[in-house]
Amino acid sequence: MLDRIRPIHAFITAGLALVLAIATGIALQDLDHQFRESGIVTYTSAALLALTAATSLRIGRLRREGAGWSWRDPRIVWLAIGLGFVWLALDDLAQIHENLDRLLHRLAGIEETPLTDRLDDLIILAYGLIGAGVMWACRSELRRFPQMLGWLATGAALLVLQVAIDALLNDASWVLFSGFSAARPDLAHDLGEILEESVKLLAEAAFLSGFIRARHSLAV
Repeated sequence: MLDRIRPIHAFITAGLALVLAIATGIALQDLDHQFRESGIVTYTSAALLALTAATSLRIGRLRREGAGWSWRDPRIVWLAIGLGFVWLALDDLAQIHENLDRLLHRLAGIEETPLTDRLDDLIILAYGLIGAGVMWACRSELRRFPQMLGWLATGAALLVLQVAIDALLNDASWVLFSGFSAARPDLAHDLGEILEESVKLLAEAAFLSGFIRARHSLAV
């Protein structure tokens, strides 16, 4: 099944999920209903991440050609990336980084403020930096797949944008600059939430597309 997936399928999946989520929200008169945790967008995100993990692990098996894993072999990057995306899928479903944010507040004995509430944004950014570090360490392997690198760069740029939007949404003062009057803060927040989650799905579709291109190149 993995071998039949194309980059366009990733973006169609993301697009259909966004349309369905918005349509459901309009029908329920709760615009961002399906953009919250455990909604349509959450499960679509987890599915895209899981597919990326499976594709990376598949590439790793093909590249090893029956050999065992070795930490000194740059081909280990496919295993590391695969496990990383498994973690991200679980994080999406179980809200791990959000719960870690709340745990850190409790352990430190502090109340959430617009500043400290950005800890979960920093955790997501840390995920990205760890992933970038692993890929840099194994860059000799990844350079074999130039058709993948552009997609990964696009996904990384969208990830940074998503973190920036999320950080902005944590501060209610952003509404003053959004073009909405003070009488419509809920609508402004809902639209911001939809924008953030839409960018996240597009980032994940871009990452998946890169690994799909790399996988198909091995069949040539």
